Amino acid sequence: MPETLYRQVAAALRAQITGGILRPGAQLPSEPELEKTFRVSRNTVRLALASLANEGLVEARQGRGTFVRERTPFLVLASAEEGAADKSDRDAFNAAVLTAGRNPDQSGFRMEVRTASSEVAARLQLDEGTLVVVRSLLRLIDGRPWSIQESFYPMDIAEGTALMSPVDIPYGTISEMARRGHVQAGYRDEVLSRMPTQTEAVQLSLGPGVPVLEMFRIAYSVERPIRLTMNVYAGDSTQLAYEIGDVSAFHVDP
Repeated sequence: MPETLYRQVAAALRAQITGGILRPGAQLPSEPELEKTFRVSRNTVRLALASLANEGLVEARQGRGTFVRERTPFLVLASAEEGAADKSDRDAFNAAVLTAGRNPDQSGFRMEVRTASSEVAARLQLDEGTLVVVRSLLRLIDGRPWSIQESFYPMDIAEGTALMSPVDIPYGTISEMARRGHVQAGYRDEVLSRMPTQTEAVQLSLGPGVPVLEMFRIAYSVERPIRLTMNVYAGDSTQLAYEIGDVSAFHVDP
């Protein structure tokens, strides 16, 4: 069965994008130009562009046209992130992004007290509805939204500490908990891929059809879970990696 016309047009444009002919940030030809080039109708062109937008390859900009999405992947060394190896969360993120020659930033920080949902309660081994302290923010790389982070702390751990303050903690929340006798001994990660909620798609500036990576990190003392961090990453600009054991040979130049 022959391929429909709009799929043929989409395939041709996709090949130009993946082949580097149309580079990130480049503007695609106008709809009339594409009609003429491919000898198809305006509706066929629009269906082709919508298909590419659903794949996260292009984005329409109001009054300007259609452009190739600019998404440079960032490799997250997850085994060195979010309090791993007793590092502060913000410092680890900043250091990793700066090392990659890019610019880290954050916005929208807030602290609030909530009742634990069934999901949060199960991971922190609490009763559903127990009060928890939530610290959340939006992380950016090169000025573009990259991840949404929410960290949950049992109230009996957070109460009376800087975790209750409505400002960022420069030395990190892991260090603050350790000062109060809750020393992180290890953590467990769970990673899944899913489609974003409408709110997440807006916050991360995701195009239609672009998934997110969600990572749940449960930090433990020797006695109990002490923190749950939920990171939602833009799926088209994130790679996760883990280093376990001695991998120094990986860093040796050939």
